[in-house]
Amino acid sequence: MSDAAKTSWQELLEDVGETFNGCGIDDVADSEGRPEAAAWLADAAVASIDGLTALLSSLWALHTPEQAGAIAAALTTIQHHAEQAKSRLLDVLEAMEERGDVNLPRHGNDPDEPIKLARDLFKLEPSPRTADHLFAQFSSIPLLRPMPSTFAEALHQTAELLADLVVPGTTAEIFEDPDDSEHQGFVQLQYNGKRWRLFFYAGEEEWFLDDYPQKPPTTVMLGRFPLLASHPAKLAEATRAVLAESATKA
Repeated sequence: MSDAAKTSWQELLEDVGETFNGCGIDDVADSEGRPEAAAWLADAAVASIDGLTALLSSLWALHTPEQAGAIAAALTTIQHHAEQAKSRLLDVLEAMEERGDVNLPRHGNDPDEPIKLARDLFKLEPSPRTADHLFAQFSSIPLLRPMPSTFAEALHQTAELLADLVVPGTTAEIFEDPDDSEHQGFVQLQYNGKRWRLFFYAGEEEWFLDDYPQKPPTTVMLGRFPLLASHPAKLAEATRAVLAESATKA
């Protein structure tokens, strides 16, 4: 589609996926469940199939039945994977509900009832109008807690989920403004009798644990997560896992 024809959901995919702009498919596949990777792949898929559809408007697009057969096989495979992706999309939504991010609308009061969006996702005839409808329906589900807009907010929200580990009488310490490349901060934790700092460094998009002021200090990387991938629940889970593993090695 031309820029003038882009919808709000396409613009969102571009904005979220821009971190991966220009990367290879292997880089995206290695990103282990990150919003910008999913957005990048979805945007690329739409652009690719849109380009193929436009190209097939030419009567000279293909020269042999074998070539046409390969395209038919590719289109069928795309449809197959699209159905799988829809099912997994619903799994992702339900995971959001399980971790307390949303309450999903269901057909009844029973939490085992299917969510209302499932019918539209699988039953409505595919069309640009349906795409816009689905985007509006999904987007209308309110977040129960806002996603962090800065690394500092991500740290504060993660600390709330780790409240049982935060050293009493301490709070998160933040350095430099969010738009500064030196923006960083930490919160002090205590686990199994040992003190740690959960630290972020925005310039490198890094999250890690260290046991400063121990000498020599031990540093354990949680990973490189851009802000979009710095979900507090994910960070808290990773922190607890690393601390538990470190305790077994002590």
